[in-house]
Amino acid sequence: MHMTTGEVIRRIRRSIGMTQAELGAVLGYTQPAISQLERDGSGVHDVRVLRRVARALHIPLAILVVEDEEEADVKRREFFRAGTAAITVGAMSIPADPAPPPAVKVGAPDLAAINESIQQLHNLDLVIGGDRLRGLATGQVRYAQQLLNVGTYSDAVGRELAGATAEMMTAAGWVHYDSGHPDEAARYYTEAAQTATAADDGIAAAHALGNASHLMVNRFGSRTNGDQRAVQYAQAASRAALRRGGPKLRALMALREAEAAGARGDRSEMAYAISRAFRAYESNRGFDPDWVYLPKAEMSGVSGKAHMRLGDHAAATAHLMEAIAESAAWPRERASWQLHLAHNFLQSGDVAAACNQLVETLPTILDLASRRLQGRLGELATSLRAHARVPEVQEFLGLWTAR
Repeated sequence: MHMTTGEVIRRIRRSIGMTQAELGAVLGYTQPAISQLERDGSGVHDVRVLRRVARALHIPLAILVVEDEEEADVKRREFFRAGTAAITVGAMSIPADPAPPPAVKVGAPDLAAINESIQQLHNLDLVIGGDRLRGLATGQVRYAQQLLNVGTYSDAVGRELAGATAEMMTAAGWVHYDSGHPDEAARYYTEAAQTATAADDGIAAAHALGNASHLMVNRFGSRTNGDQRAVQYAQAASRAALRRGGPKLRALMALREAEAAGARGDRSEMAYAISRAFRAYESNRGFDPDWVYLPKAEMSGVSGKAHMRLGDHAAATAHLMEAIAESAAWPRERASWQLHLAHNFLQSGDVAAACNQLVETLPTILDLASRRLQGRLGELATSLRAHARVPEVQEFLGLWTAR
């Protein structure tokens, strides 16, 4: 189930703390008009209206589209025919379908635009999920690659541009992973790691390798060859982050090691990696780029997942409940930790508790454009059918069937 255009507007407006009346004041509309827009009134079919909304909310117009991809393409073509050649990302204008001319001179403004786009992708994915962002992410990777391949720049700018291109590839990889396209995600991560290594950008290399490890752990299951490679990738990510990486980056890579070790069933390595993560998190050495998303909720949640993989269900429950409580501002993240907690309850044999958790998070997940989370929810629903006589299971499966 995809979010409609009106629902996307509502979620992003709320995420930045803006009321309907405030958005209406910016646009010159009444509050009831904004309410109708968020209920998918006729305004969502008017490209001129959507353009104004996108500018007011500082978001790409490309995400304010209907759920059908073919119709979304029609909307984009209509927008371009209207005569506007750019979309707004934050306070900066960047090409909507970028195609820089050969031998374009690349400088600081171009780097700033790419970095702003990367941050915007990360922020939007946390709010609405990756399904609606794949086209935007792919276009921005293409733009950065074209600048890198055909642009002219100094050596210093070239190194920064290569690093930014690698980061854009990693952001695109995560968006594709979140939207249920793991093969494409793996391809982006591989290209990102190669590009970052060639540029001697350890931070960007760590990000790509760490995400690749995370993908392997969550794609192949426990105690497989994929998990052995996940350990190796996570260790390589930690080494890449060691020279310049800041507290959060080094902690995040150590957590990737813990996750991979837990999947392998290596209790001692997992505990050691978690301990290193918390020590790094409390240090003050190195540099953390803006994209590093590592609130305390992430520390708690990844620790919980690692304990769950080793069968330490009580410890996993404590960590995952902390993660849920600490991530209320991020709907996608909170829903993800709730799914992990439900899975942990199911593995421990507490079917009723698992279903209570799923009933609570079901509306949020169905509202998010994240095929990854919806797929995990479907897998849990399938597992629960073996317990169909339990009242809590009947309640959840009834809601799941009626969705």
